[in-house]
Amino acid sequence: MTRQGSGAFFYPVVEHTVMIEGKEVGIFDPMGKDAILFHRAISDDETSDAPQYVEQARTWFDSMWSTIAREYQP
Repeated sequence: MTRQGSGAFFYPVVEHTVMIEGKEVGIFDPMGKDAILFHRAISDDETSDAPQYVEQARTWFDSMWSTIAREYQP
């Protein structure tokens, strides 16, 4: 998911191996260029479920950064 102000976009994450400086390295790749996007945006429409969707998406996104994400160290 990317945070776009009052909206949310999700990208699938795929694990695969790439060659870096002649070594195979496992990576998790957000495949945004190949993703089908489903956009939700917060609005004033009281019948919309978008505010709850965006809030839960942000909660998920923040949980990824605070648990499994690691700082890149070359």
